[in-house]
Formats: sequence, C-alpha cells, structure tokens
Amino acid sequence: MAGAVSHPSVRNDRFNAIGSAAVAPASVEAVRRVLESVAWGMGLGDKLKIALYYGLRVASGLVRRDHDFIGRMHPEFWIGDVTVRSPIGYFACRARTVDFDIVNPNYEAIEVERFRDRLLRATGEDVVCLDIGAHVGKFGVLAGWLLGGRGTVLAFEPEPNSFAALQRNIGLNRLGNVEAFNLACGGFDGPAFLSRSMTKNIGAHTLRPVPEAEQLPVMVRTLDRFLPEQNVDRVDVMKLDVEGKEADVLRGARGTLEANPQLTVFFEETADPRTAESILFLQRLGFTVARLAGNIWVAEQRSG
Repeated sequence: MAGAVSHPSVRNDRFNAIGSAAVAPASVEAVRRVLESVAWGMGLGDKLKIALYYGLRVASGLVRRDHDFIGRMHPEFWIGDVTVRSPIGYFACRARTVDFDIVNPNYEAIEVERFRDRLLRATGEDVVCLDIGAHVGKFGVLAGWLLGGRGTVLAFEPEPNSFAALQRNIGLNRLGNVEAFNLACGGFDGPAFLSRSMTKNIGAHTLRPVPEAEQLPVMVRTLDRFLPEQNVDRVDVMKLDVEGKEADVLRGARGTLEANPQLTVFFEETADPRTAESILFLQRLGFTVARLAGNIWVAEQRSG
C-alpha cells in the first residue's frame, strides 16, 4: 500500500459497537452518534459544518428517533464540502449531496461489520475484492485499508461525478492497492444508458430505464470478460449495489462465481426473495443466501 497515511481505525471493538443490534435508548444513542460524527471533521470548519447539519435536522424535527438519525438523509442541509476521518477512512464529501451520510459507518452498519470481518478472514497474499457500484468509495476504501499489501480492490463506478469523487477518496487515503474503473458491470459488453437519479440520493443512478430521467451514455462490461483482461483469476469478496440490476451483473459473472468457491457476495435486493432473480440465480449456483438486514443480503457457497 502506497503512502504513509495512518488508518483512522479498524479495531474490532469499534466496529462491534457500530454493528451491534442492542443500542442505548434512542435519544441517548442519537446524541452519541452526532457527537461522534462531528469529531470526524478534519478541521474546525469541517466540524462546524457537520454540527450545523445535525442542528438543522434537529431544528426541523428530523432527529426524533434512532432510525431517523441513521436512515434519513437531507442533502439540502449540507451547506459546504467537508473532509472527514472516520473509522472507515478519509473522505471528501461534497456539499448538497448525501456523501457524508453514505460513508458514515453507522449507515449500513451490519454490512460494514460483516464485510470487514470477511476480508479479515481471507487468506493468502493475493486477496481480491470487487466493489461494484462503488459510488464515492465507502466499501472500496475500507477494503483497501483492511487488505493492505496482501490484496487488491477493483472499484467500478459508471457515473462521472461519483467516479471523480471515488478517485479523490482513493487518493486521499493513499491506497495504492485500489484501482477505479469508470465502467458499469452487467450481463453484456457494450454501450448503454445510465438513468441519473431524480431523487436526493445521487448514488441511485441505474441502468434501468427511468422515464424523464437524464440518460447518460456509459460502457458496460461483464466481469467474466473484464477480469481476465486485468489478469485477475481469483475473487474473494464482491460488494454489489447497482440499483436493481444485480441479477444482470451476476449473470455476467457466472464463470467467476463458479470458479471461486471461497467467494462471498454482499448485495442489495428489494424484490420478493421467493422470486428475486439475483437470489434464485445464486442459489442455483450452489450459494446459500441470507438476509443481513432490510434489503442487504449475503451469499456464500454451501461448501465454503
């Protein structure tokens, strides 16, 4: 791993506290997390902007219970760019976006904890992690820190603005083992159109056709064809968040999935699990699929 930046924190107790289902009473927990988040600001100005964000939420009656604090995002209250040093890594978060809310390890905490633990269990000196739908690099940066010199991270993000933010955050962390690709992953090789998100969540761009959404031309690659071009013949962990096109990515990675019995897949699925294409596809390939929380799932080979 390049550079001499020290990692913010990857201690077991730190992540166990974040991922724990048993929390203090909601109001106490919300206050604790606000104070913790403010402290992540790199400079006084960053700390003040984070504090102001939560102050505006309180003033608007938007921090009433613990799940409101974690789950709801209000980019209109982010009045300026902030740079933070969280337990996951260093991040430059853009004003008027949900960048900080997304990279906050209290968000998707169970997935953060399980993803972290799986990477720490990976053996060998050539561990490979794929971050597909990397957005600004929450999981890619975390994986880069955890793997260090014993592994590589390939991060894929097709949307240009998010890709630029991803590159910036990789550089901010001086992670020489993380490589970013301005590509979408899917079930074919060729051009396609990305529907830009029409909601506050600018991480929700999708290859699904969305009426009236701005259409951005992007390049799509199957993992089965792209990875050999990068001389990658082993994959240990895959994080997949592509806004409803997960099954397409998995179909384009069938050979990779079959050739790596040690592979663990973390993915999102909002459809009925009894009929969801992503879940059924993985089960047919011999994976055991389990829900972590909400729409977050994990799949591992039954023999693994």
